[in-house]
Amino acid sequence: MTESVFFQPVIIGTDLNTYGVARAFHMAYGSISKVFGTRKLLMVDHSKICDVTEVPNFSNDDIMVKTLKDYAVENSNKKLILFAASEQYVFRILSNYNELSKYYVIPYTEAEQGIFLSNKMNFYELCEKYELDYPKAEMIDHRNYSEHKSELSFPVVLKPAESSDYFDLKFEGKEKAYILEDADSLNKALSSIYGAGYKHNMILQEYVYGDVTNEYVMNVYSDSQGKVRLMSLGRIAIEDPDPVMRGNYVAIISTEMNEDVQMLYRKIKHFLESINYTGLSNFDFKLDASDGKFKVFEINMRQGRSSFFSTLAGANIAVPIVEDLVMRKPVESIIYGDKNFLWMNCFSGTVYKMLERTDLELFHQAKKTANKGTTLFYDKDLSLQRRWVIFRYFSLYKKSLLKNLERKQK
Repeated sequence: MTESVFFQPVIIGTDLNTYGVARAFHMAYGSISKVFGTRKLLMVDHSKICDVTEVPNFSNDDIMVKTLKDYAVENSNKKLILFAASEQYVFRILSNYNELSKYYVIPYTEAEQGIFLSNKMNFYELCEKYELDYPKAEMIDHRNYSEHKSELSFPVVLKPAESSDYFDLKFEGKEKAYILEDADSLNKALSSIYGAGYKHNMILQEYVYGDVTNEYVMNVYSDSQGKVRLMSLGRIAIEDPDPVMRGNYVAIISTEMNEDVQMLYRKIKHFLESINYTGLSNFDFKLDASDGKFKVFEINMRQGRSSFFSTLAGANIAVPIVEDLVMRKPVESIIYGDKNFLWMNCFSGTVYKMLERTDLELFHQAKKTANKGTTLFYDKDLSLQRRWVIFRYFSLYKKSLLKNLERKQK
């Protein structure tokens, strides 16, 4: 009898992240994941590895908790592992951690630490303490934003401290993060944001020099004893060129395991183990072209939206989670994502076309990489209906990507 008989992945949310987690578990253990959400998004539509239940008003915490408790009672013979597909769902798990942890093992940090780290200024204080390089930052108080006097030199980056509420807003000129060259553009952006109804603080941060290919993303799993068990780093090859989608990756490629990368691994391991962090984490970095240092932007207390790149790299997040939370195996060695890979969220032809216009060196590296794949195209879950859904999604996304890239390069 396999381990999959004794445990069940349960995922809240129905997006790309959901399918990435479900696929990781299916590849490692043959598991079918149980998925709950308000509605079924195309990423899990017609899937044989995601058993999806649509729950009316699932955005209501009482309904979410009741749904999860009822499912747990019905499946009390299995160890249930609870995952969140988005930051919003992570915070809803943290808000109900004491109740949900009675029924589920949760591969995220506990509520108190999670809420503390979700404040980026708290995170930066810890970075200072544990010698992680980061771009200096200031908090702009929403109550008197027009009076803020910055000590940072331009250019600067402006981004919301409370991202979930911000992303629901709609207004002209909206960007996920703003790169601003002077005080006038900063004041204009703040006026637009707060004029649209945003009611939280903003973060102002020094600009880290370099283009998108200087950006990196790391997935980590720290076990229930606070020991790091998995680490995987990828280099951003393409970012969605739509300003509102900044930070959504289109392609991630492997990077050489040189001394700088090894040092980054050591620093992140030291940081997480020093604060006794447990569960999944996801870090965003940029290699500063001005001083050659990796600068960390933030920690996300979950698997990344594009976390399936780790599986391509040889570091399947499902394995250490099951070994730790289900099998209770002590850590023997860290799993590193050290295989060459190319992860894509669109057709490979679209990736090549975009890289040919933006970075010829990465274009040639991508063409030579044999180990390439997407989260959604899974050969063990490709019925004709599902194949058509994904093909249509990638076709529409291709048009959007190329259109926005052309607009950006004008």
